[in-house]
Amino acid sequence: MSDLNDNYETWQEPGTGSPPTPLEPGDKVWIFCKVTLILLAETGNWLLHTSNYALVNTVGSDLFVIDILGLPDIPMLSNLSVGTLINGVLGLAAVATPAFLFSQLIERHEEIFGDTNKFFSNGLHMVVTGMFALLYFFVISTEFATLYMRVVAESAPSPIPGLSGSENSFWPMLIMSVALIITNAAMGLAAAHILHSAKRALKGE
Repeated sequence: MSDLNDNYETWQEPGTGSPPTPLEPGDKVWIFCKVTLILLAETGNWLLHTSNYALVNTVGSDLFVIDILGLPDIPMLSNLSVGTLINGVLGLAAVATPAFLFSQLIERHEEIFGDTNKFFSNGLHMVVTGMFALLYFFVISTEFATLYMRVVAESAPSPIPGLSGSENSFWPMLIMSVALIITNAAMGLAAAHILHSAKRALKGE
């Protein structure tokens, strides 16, 4: 009987082990630095995409937020146009979509790849996965179209006779544009991995 009591008192629920070990201050600083650096890199990536969209997409560039909302003259908002907001949202979508999709893939990779047939046998999983794939395809298409238009504009023959051979720069610039799209995806993967590992480390997992 005593053995049963001892077993009962020492029994723990499955999955409950020792409490998480708190991180050392140095580890917390290192995690903070990694998260800060990747967020700064993604912010620069967003500014790059926003500026690219702004040079191609001029819709709403002559409509200012102050005039539309009837606000008083505020220096910070005086040059903010509807076009800037549109291009900012497009840039945010281009940067945030890969990071979000890769974060979902990292979070659920065991569920997805452990039994792929079982995962996709769920109709909701198929619909959500299809929507995510369509969203990422749209983002890549928008990036490529914008960069392609920039390349075409920048590599157009110059009216200056001495610079009229600049059309030879088309293919190198196009390759650089494709490299930018791939780099954006790689940065999204890096951001998702760093944020996921930081979250697990702070939880003590």
